[in-house]
Amino acid sequence: MPQQTLSIWEVGNLVIPSDAEVTNEICRQALKQGQSYLQQQFDAGSPIEELVYQRASFVDEILNQIWQQHISDDTPVSLIAVGGYGRGELHPYSDIDVLILLDESISDSPPDSLSSFLTQLWDVGLEIGHSVRTIQECRQQAEEDITIATNLLEARILCGASNLFESLQQLTVTNKTWDTRRFFELKRQEQLERHQRYNDTANNLEPNIKESPGGLRDIQVVNWVAQQHFDVKNLEGLRQKGFLANSEYETLQKAQNFLWTIRFALHHLAGRKQEKLMIDFQRELAKKLGYKDDESRLAVEKFMKDYYRCARSVRQMNSLLLQLFEETIILADEPREVKVINRRFQSHNGYLETINPGIFAYYPYALLEVFLILQQNPDLKGVRASTIRQIHAHLHLIDDNFRRDIKNRTLFMEIIRQPKGVTHEFRRMNELGVLGAYLPEFGCVVGQMQHDLFHAYTVDEHTLFLVGNLRRFSCEENREEFPLCSEVFNQLPKPEILYIAGIYHDIAKGRGGDHSVLGVVDAKAFCERHNLSDYDTSIVAFLIRHHLAMSTTAQKSDLEDPTVIKKFAELVETTERLNYLYLLTVADIRATNNNLWNGWRDSLLKQLYHSTHQWIEHTEAQAKSTREKSYKKYQEAMQKLLAKGRSQEDISKLWHAYDLDYFLRHSIDELVWQSEQRLDHLDEDPLIALRKHNDQQTLEIFIVTHDRAGIFAAITAALEQCQLNVLDAKINVTKEHDALNTFIVNGDRLDTRQITRSLEKQLANTSHVKPYSPTITPRTMKLFQTQPNIDFETNLQQNHTVMSLHTHDRPGLVSAIAQVFLSCKVQLINAKINTLGDQVEDVFFITTADDNALDELEENALKEQLLSGLSQ
Repeated sequence: MPQQTLSIWEVGNLVIPSDAEVTNEICRQALKQGQSYLQQQFDAGSPIEELVYQRASFVDEILNQIWQQHISDDTPVSLIAVGGYGRGELHPYSDIDVLILLDESISDSPPDSLSSFLTQLWDVGLEIGHSVRTIQECRQQAEEDITIATNLLEARILCGASNLFESLQQLTVTNKTWDTRRFFELKRQEQLERHQRYNDTANNLEPNIKESPGGLRDIQVVNWVAQQHFDVKNLEGLRQKGFLANSEYETLQKAQNFLWTIRFALHHLAGRKQEKLMIDFQRELAKKLGYKDDESRLAVEKFMKDYYRCARSVRQMNSLLLQLFEETIILADEPREVKVINRRFQSHNGYLETINPGIFAYYPYALLEVFLILQQNPDLKGVRASTIRQIHAHLHLIDDNFRRDIKNRTLFMEIIRQPKGVTHEFRRMNELGVLGAYLPEFGCVVGQMQHDLFHAYTVDEHTLFLVGNLRRFSCEENREEFPLCSEVFNQLPKPEILYIAGIYHDIAKGRGGDHSVLGVVDAKAFCERHNLSDYDTSIVAFLIRHHLAMSTTAQKSDLEDPTVIKKFAELVETTERLNYLYLLTVADIRATNNNLWNGWRDSLLKQLYHSTHQWIEHTEAQAKSTREKSYKKYQEAMQKLLAKGRSQEDISKLWHAYDLDYFLRHSIDELVWQSEQRLDHLDEDPLIALRKHNDQQTLEIFIVTHDRAGIFAAITAALEQCQLNVLDAKINVTKEHDALNTFIVNGDRLDTRQITRSLEKQLANTSHVKPYSPTITPRTMKLFQTQPNIDFETNLQQNHTVMSLHTHDRPGLVSAIAQVFLSCKVQLINAKINTLGDQVEDVFFITTADDNALDELEENALKEQLLSGLSQ
C-alpha cells in the first residue's frame, strides 16, 4: 500500500481543531467530498491504484478520528482492518470490514463506548461489517472457518493497543492457523465451486467482475496462497520469490488495474456496491472509459471484448500459478515419476511436459502435438506449468509458414478427427492462445460479444459450447438425452465436417455484413489449406451459409404446410446435408443461452427433420394433397381412440363438425388428447384442459368455447397475466361454431389452478378485454427498444395472409397484438411466437372475418394500427 499524504480533511477544506469533537455532519461532509474528489481524479486519469489506496486512507482517517473520541488510550482493545480493507484497497462502495480485538481481561464486559463508536460509524454513513473477539476466539474461529482465517491473513491495525494486534499475528499468522497444504486444497476447491456458479466461464453476458472466473477473486486466491505458504503480501513478493516471471507479473498487474478501473467506475455509476457488470451499465462504462462506436462494432462491444480478454489472461495466470503452488506445496515430498511418451514429451507425475525447454524452438509442430497427445492419453491430468510457460513464449512461431506446413495441417485435422477429447482440447487450445494463433480468423472473435440479450456468451465461448454439444451427440452415455441426435450422428460419414462447420459458423461475427456469407469465404480457405475434397468443402460451405435456416423455418413457418416442407427440402437437397444441418442447429441453439432450448423447440425441429427426410426420400408420397394427409391422420387418431375404448359413433359425431384443416394442423397425439377431453366434458363452456408438453416448463392448453369476437385477446391477456410466454397458437372453428384453441406456453411458474381461473375470468367477459399491461418493465428490455417491422405475404393456395412482426420484446406484447386484431376484425388461425432475447420475430397466419386473405388496404390499416398500438 503506497504511502498517502493527502488527508480527507484537506480534500474537504475542513479544518478540525485538535481539541474539538468531530461531529457526524463534519464526517458525512468529509466522506462525501472525499468521494467527489476521487471521482474527479478518476475522470482526470489518475492511476487507479492510487485512488483505491486513497479511498482506504480516507476511511482510515475517519475511523481513527471517531475512535479517539470514544476509546481512551489505556483501554486494552484495538481496531483492525480485515479482508480487502485490510489490504488497504477500497473502491467507492466496497465493504469496510473491521475486527474489534479485546483483551481477555475485558472480554466479559467490553466498554459501552464500543457500542457508541459503532453507532457513530453508521450515523456518519459508513456501512461497517464488524466482529468483536478476543485473540483466543479469533484463533478458535479461524481454525473452524477458512474464510475467517483468510481475513486474518490480511489484517492491518488501525488504532488502539498495538500489542494485542502483534499477539494476534503471532498466534494466527506466524504460527499458522491452518496447515499450508490443507489451506491450499480448500482454497482451490472454493474456487472450483465459485467458477461452477458462473458456468465455469468468464464469458457470460453479465459477468461478475469480482467473483466470475477471471475476476478479481482469482487474483486474490493466488495472493492468499502465497501469503500462507511463502509469507509474501502481494504479486511483487511472488516475483521476488521467482514464482512470477517479469512478463507474467506485468500481465497480472495490468489485468488487476483494468478490473479495478471497471469496478471503481461501476460503483460510482451505480451509486452503491455493484459487482455484476449488468448490461445496462456496460454502455455507460464503455463511454466513460473512452471507447467509441465505429462502422462494424459498438463501443460497448469493444469494451466488453477487452474485459473478456483480460479475464481470460487472469484465469490463465491463476491456473498456471495454482499448478506451480501444487507442485511446491502438495507434491514437493512425493517421488518424481517420469514416463517418456515420445522424443519430445514425457509425463511428469501425471502432467504432460516437454523433455527439454528447447523442444518448441526445434520442433514448432509440437505446439499442436501437445493436444493430440492429451487426446490419445486420457490419463494425463493436463499440461505441466513449465510447459504452459514454454507454449506462451513460443506462440510467435505460429505464423503463415507454420500454417502452410503440411505437418501442422495434418496434426490439426488429426485433433479434429480423434474419437475422444475434441471438446477438451479445443477449449485448452483456446485458453492457451494456440487456436486463435493457428486460425487467426478465430482469434478475431475471442472475447467478441454481441450487445443483446439473446447471445449469452462471447463468440468463441459460444462456438466451443457448440462443439461440445456436437461431441455429446456421439457419446453413448448421452443417447437417452438426445435419442434422435445420437441416431443421426452415428449416420454421419465424416463427423469432422460437422466440427469444422461448428468452428466457422459464427467466425465472421463483428465484421459488419452477413456473417453467414462472410464465414463461407474463411471456411472454404480452411478446407483448401487442409486438403478437403470439393464435395466435403461444399457441405461445410452449405452448413455455414444456411446454419440459421432450419431454426428459422421451424419457428416461423407452418410445418403442416406441404409447400413449406417442399421449399426446405429443395434447400437441403440431400439426406446427408439434412443430417448435418439438424445436428448443427440443435447444438447451436443449446449453446446460445441457457434459456433458449426447450421441449417446444426440440419438437419443432424433430417435426421439420422427419417431414423433410420423408420428402427427400419419398417425394411423390410426401407431395400428396393436404386432403389425403388430413384423412390419414383422421384414420390413425380414430384407431388410437377406439383402442382406448371410445365408441366410433361418439367420435364420428364429434368430428363431423371439424374441417380437414384441424386434422392437418394437429398431431395425432393432440387429436387423441383433445378429443378425449371433449368427449368427457361435452357440456362445458369454456372447456379448459392443460397438460405438460415435452418438458416441465412447457404447457399445452386446450380451450373450447362458443365462437365470438375477442377470444384470442382474452386468452392472451389471461396467459400473460400469469407470466407465461405464448410459443404457439392454433385456432379452428367447427361447423357448430365452437372455437378450438390450442396454445403452447412456457414460464418459470406453471400454476395450473391460477391459469385456469385467469382464463375463465377473461373468457367470461370477452366484450371488454383489456390487454395485459404490467406496471414494471424489466430494466434490460428498456435498453433495446426498436421500431416494429411488419411484413405481409399472401398464401394463395390456403387463402390466408402471413404477417411477420419483428420488434423488441416486452411484457404484454402478444395481448396488445391480439387487441389490435380484435379492433381490425382480423381472425387468427395460427401463430408462431419466437423470442430471441430482447427481440421477437413473430409470425401470425390471419384472415378477414369472412375467412379470406387480407387485401392491400386491409394490410395497410392493420399495419397502421399495430404501429400505433405497439408504440404506446
